[in-house]
Amino acid sequence: MPSAAAATGARLLGDVEEVNLEEILDALRVELNPGALSSRARHPKSYPIHGLNELVARNFRATKSAQLAVTGRQLHLIYVLVSTLVSSPHNKTVLVLDIEHRFDATRLVCSPENLRHVYVQRPARRGIPRNHGDGASMVGSGGISPGQVRELVTAAENWMVYSNHDSGAREWWGTIVLGALGAGDVTAAWKGWLRVDRDHVPGFSLGCSAKEAVADRERRQEAVDAAPWAASSQWGSFTFADSLANDGPTDQQIE
Repeated sequence: MPSAAAATGARLLGDVEEVNLEEILDALRVELNPGALSSRARHPKSYPIHGLNELVARNFRATKSAQLAVTGRQLHLIYVLVSTLVSSPHNKTVLVLDIEHRFDATRLVCSPENLRHVYVQRPARRGIPRNHGDGASMVGSGGISPGQVRELVTAAENWMVYSNHDSGAREWWGTIVLGALGAGDVTAAWKGWLRVDRDHVPGFSLGCSAKEAVADRERRQEAVDAAPWAASSQWGSFTFADSLANDGPTDQQIE
């Protein structure tokens, strides 16, 4: 018959909850900074673009994936998203992990004060191998493995949580990864469930001569440049303009 001490020990051990290191780190991050949400969040982020919010919610209900994965002309949506997040009334902080070194902060439509809360990290191009299965290449040749992306995102997010920077008073919205798959609240790469393209612009009318087409070329180019962008997926679509951060959303159609 077991002793009282042994019984007490067994009961205490039975009450111990087993957790892994990642869960402990996540709990510490939330305790230290309640606004710092991990990329491994189980629910979708809240997006300040109404049409986008609805599509992300639909994708989550169907796939249980909270990540927004953008492809096509993805940078146009990323610029609008970042500009809107860091501007009033949202006033968030955003971390951008720019794998391909393509992010241009001058394209953001926000004040210099709000621009200070956009943190862009670019891993060195050298020494980041890409696994093809038949060998390794460099990031400049097309990307890195999902495991390496996760390591980079973890390091960048740890920096956001634990480092002394100027955005401590703001809520950290999340992480956007450009040029790679595998981690991040938002990915913008060669593969994604939401595709961004220039919205349709009507072509030349039937019976239009070559001379008329040439004469109309400049006006048509202006129409193309002024056309909004279309974000489409199997869950629906919406349109947006490059100046969304200042002008508010364009007409959005969830199909």
